[in-house]
Amino acid sequence: MTLTIYIIAKNGIILASDSRASSFLTSNDTVKKIFKLDNHNAVGIAGDGPLAMHFFDTISSELIFRNSVSALAEQMRSLGKARFDEFFSHQTPKDRPSLNITLAGYMLNGKPEIYTLNSNDNFVPRKSPTGFECIGIPIIANYLLNRLYEPEITTQHAAELAAFCIKETSSQDNRVGGPTQISSFSDTRQYAELSREEIEKIEKKCEQFRLLQKGNFYPEDVSGGAASSQDATRQQ
Repeated sequence: MTLTIYIIAKNGIILASDSRASSFLTSNDTVKKIFKLDNHNAVGIAGDGPLAMHFFDTISSELIFRNSVSALAEQMRSLGKARFDEFFSHQTPKDRPSLNITLAGYMLNGKPEIYTLNSNDNFVPRKSPTGFECIGIPIIANYLLNRLYEPEITTQHAAELAAFCIKETSSQDNRVGGPTQISSFSDTRQYAELSREEIEKIEKKCEQFRLLQKGNFYPEDVSGGAASSQDATRQQ
């Protein structure tokens, strides 16, 4: 499965995802799920990965990027519906393979926006009202983002928050996992992927967040856990 996250920060947009594709018998931790469309627009996917890659191969040459991200979302709706009607003409939309897309970019006035489009309802664009969006297995990430996200967050801290959400989800659901992928861009800064070394530093910081949170319940043990069952229930 998948967890793909978009966060709007005050100085850009952060994309992050896990890299696991799993089935009943196997799993693969090398799958790419976030993609550059152009220097200031990007997508994340959940669902049938090989289908998504072919889908974008067939529509990328037809996309026009000089207009706003809302216009780009409408282009993707029209092209997506046409391609899926062609690919799966023998099936109704609800019976077709599912492809969920998150699109992020900028309006002509420089305002960032995020849209989700789902093949099961003919790719009708839905604009995020929250400043973030999660697709795939979003329950834990949505909870954390609703609790922790603020519009004034920087891209550095947004990358840390996204990685934290992915790691917390993977600790509870083995359908999410593998190396974390993180990218960022803004209306003036071109799309760029964080290096493995940069992501590892972020993940180490996330691990400290987890230990600190657990330690709040067990203050007697500085390592982050109760030293004994008595410590766990002792009142300060």
